[in-house]
Amino acid sequence: MEKTIGAFAKHLKQLIPVTIPETYSIHAMFKSIADEADIRNGVLAFRNFQHRFCDGLIADDLLRDIPKKGKKRFSDETTLTVEFPFLSNIRSIFLNIGEHGLLSDKGDSLMVNGWDKLSRKRSHNKNSTVKISVPQMMKSLRFLNECGIHFEGIDLSVKKPDISEIETVEITYPDDPLMLIGWKALGMAQNELSTRKNDDILLRCNYRALTNEELETDSMIKDFVYPLSDPLKTFVLKFHQHYLDSQMQCTIELGEFCTHFIYSYKRKAIWRFSTSLHNGYRRVLKTKNTSKYPDVIDSFPDFLQEKINKGYGCDRKTGTGHGNCQKGCEGFRFSLNESLLDISQELEIWLDSELASMQKKKKR
Repeated sequence: MEKTIGAFAKHLKQLIPVTIPETYSIHAMFKSIADEADIRNGVLAFRNFQHRFCDGLIADDLLRDIPKKGKKRFSDETTLTVEFPFLSNIRSIFLNIGEHGLLSDKGDSLMVNGWDKLSRKRSHNKNSTVKISVPQMMKSLRFLNECGIHFEGIDLSVKKPDISEIETVEITYPDDPLMLIGWKALGMAQNELSTRKNDDILLRCNYRALTNEELETDSMIKDFVYPLSDPLKTFVLKFHQHYLDSQMQCTIELGEFCTHFIYSYKRKAIWRFSTSLHNGYRRVLKTKNTSKYPDVIDSFPDFLQEKINKGYGCDRKTGTGHGNCQKGCEGFRFSLNESLLDISQELEIWLDSELASMQKKKKR
């Protein structure tokens, strides 16, 4: 099912950290931008701008995007270049300014030399030379202007500007100039540190990429559960802690606008909590030893037994059965909603039994 730009913006707001600490250390590579306090305050300002940006996307009923035909996957990852070309262009502009923008001495403006640097289309192919078209650039810049960003050196009222006359572009944000420092720091982190498992630092406002401190799983799981109801928050946090106490390891993957908390034993992933635009909040179990504890499975409600007995295999070529494959067979999928609370005890018994079967196997 296709999602609107507004739906994506609501999802993005859920990925942006709700609570950013007042103090955290800044890695040495970013200290050339500004002092630590200004960087931290700049990140907070950029987070506030991101909320404003998302609210603008949600509110603009006239804003339309045309996805590319025949290339939609609807997996956990959201591919902006295919699904939301307009947002892909804006993301490119954000990254270009973050990389090429020269911060003024006062820290109240970013200067980009040349239209070519501003309009480069960004993708996983970092050597790409493709440019955003002039009409699409103007559409993007006008929208960002409505969000409070000013572009000196470009006449946004002109339908088709003569880009050969644009030598420099000065970017300002009068409502809170410190935002530009946060933008520059996060843009630098995006360009220097992003990986497939930490894919979008800038639009997520992932302040953790700026610090050399150890990753705090507890704070990240609290960000993850923030939009959920109180009973579901308790459910997630309980399971998270229980399996950490059971000597499972939790690794976090931040893909293209999706988040995964993956719980493993001896490097074998058994289950995860996930959220994404197309699949929402989910719990996915990849148990492979159910035949080792049939008496446990037989005690479960009929609908759960049927789901387990059916298995989670799917056709790798066509994606039939349980949906498109992702990293092979994905697992037993459960939407993370109130109905899951009714089988919380069964899920815990199931996973405890799976873990016990793996531990017995290792002892042999």
